[in-house]
Amino acid sequence: KAGEFTPLIDRWVELARQCEKRPGQIDMLLGDIGHIPPPSTEPSERAFWVGALINPLPEMGVATGIRPELIMAETALERIDVAYDGILRSIAHMDGSDPLC
Repeated sequence: KAGEFTPLIDRWVELARQCEKRPGQIDMLLGDIGHIPPPSTEPSERAFWVGALINPLPEMGVATGIRPELIMAETALERIDVAYDGILRSIAHMDGSDPLC
């Protein structure tokens, strides 16, 4: 799953740009969190990066909070699962197929 994030991230960014609370918010966020870590050598860091992307501070209201689950996960695979599910749910919320509220 760690290697499957790229198209999901691209879709998330596309949708999130439509939900920006101020112009350029997503570009600023991407600049703040830097490049996504490689899946093969840093799967946990990749999961944390996705968490920072979909749960920025201040909140955008486009995803449920996954930071506690990421921190509590005991393995890289568990963290990847949390991040993967989180970004899928956020995309479904933003594209209207499964709103969070």
